[in-house]
Amino acid sequence: MNDSPEIIRNKATGDSIEFIQTDKGTEGRISEFIMTLSPKSSWAKSPKHFHAFQTETFKVIFGELNLNVGKEHLVLTPNHNKVTVDKFVLHSFWNDTNEEVKFIAEIYPPRNIEKGIRMTYELAGKGKINKRNIPYNPFYSLILMKQFDSYFPYIPWKFQRLVFNFGAGIASMFGYK
Repeated sequence: MNDSPEIIRNKATGDSIEFIQTDKGTEGRISEFIMTLSPKSSWAKSPKHFHAFQTETFKVIFGELNLNVGKEHLVLTPNHNKVTVDKFVLHSFWNDTNEEVKFIAEIYPPRNIEKGIRMTYELAGKGKINKRNIPYNPFYSLILMKQFDSYFPYIPWKFQRLVFNFGAGIASMFGYK
């Protein structure tokens, strides 16, 4: 049995994730991982998004993490407590420094977020994701949006969900998985 943590790397952004607890290992209760953002990594800065079914937490263990939560802007360091972002709260995060930042993220319930993370990193390894962490092919974007369960302001989230689910179904019909 291998007890070492699983670490995956995003070749497009230079970021990495080390899984601590997985969806499978916790029977769908939580996904917990250490994310390392490369210097000046701002792909998650915009647009702000929210999750309709998940709560996220952020706890910095090294460096400085910029975090927008609702209308509040925070710069988190290891001295800060864990910050919780509830369902339906707009948020974004990024590294604005010239150093890496490492933080522990918890997502509960994880739903399909690990699938989305793994797919993103796999696509990046194949050169199918740009430096902003967006797939070049819109079919992959639709599949990922369905898996991440992320929604944007100004468009009703249930309509977005319908579009993402429908689009992911069409993508699947064309052989995208």
